[in-house]
Amino acid sequence: MTQTRSSAKTRSSATRPVLTLLFGCVVAAGCATGGSLSDGKVVGWVQRTVAERQATAEDKRFDEIGWVTDIRTAIQLGKEHNRPIFLYTGNGRINTGRC
Repeated sequence: MTQTRSSAKTRSSATRPVLTLLFGCVVAAGCATGGSLSDGKVVGWVQRTVAERQATAEDKRFDEIGWVTDIRTAIQLGKEHNRPIFLYTGNGRINTGRC
């Protein structure tokens, strides 16, 4: 019984890439014969899509932070404006949660 399950899994995992490739070919053939678009339509679509996806003012609030690249400038600005300093140091591995 173990051999039957094992061979069924092997067949299933072997057919998946073949089916994916066939599906991709069918989709590509459908797209190729679906008609052509003029350059003007493509350019218009791209411009509308880019305009729709631009960041809003709410999304850009992050840009309002006075970022500086060195601690001396941060200390100077903090004293001038009576504001706290947030110090971030990174070693290139932010995905580990250790900065």
